[in-house]
Amino acid sequence: MHLKPLALLLVLTTLATNADAQRRRPPRDGVGGQTPRTVEESIRSADEKKAAREAELRTGWNEAKESHYKNQDKATRKRMRKNDRRQKRARQGRQVPWWRRIFGKSNRYR
Repeated sequence: MHLKPLALLLVLTTLATNADAQRRRPPRDGVGGQTPRTVEESIRSADEKKAAREAELRTGWNEAKESHYKNQDKATRKRMRKNDRRQKRARQGRQVPWWRRIFGKSNRYR
């Protein structure tokens, strides 16, 4: 009784997904350009892309850091520097095993 509409709905749903999977998608940006002809060109273009990506990340990081520091008042910057020094002292020369970090007592005054 109620199985026919349910079976029909199931069949139509699977047909729609198969047709959607076969649809042609537009190429991504940068993929449709010239392909390198030699191995040297390929390596050079990969190195250039990597350097450009790293440079963009570096500049974005510096800008974000500067804007973050501009938003802080003097007391907050002082507290951040103090905590940074405390973290460096805590990390210096020792590696705490993971089970002690999870199950051990926390040391508040490192």
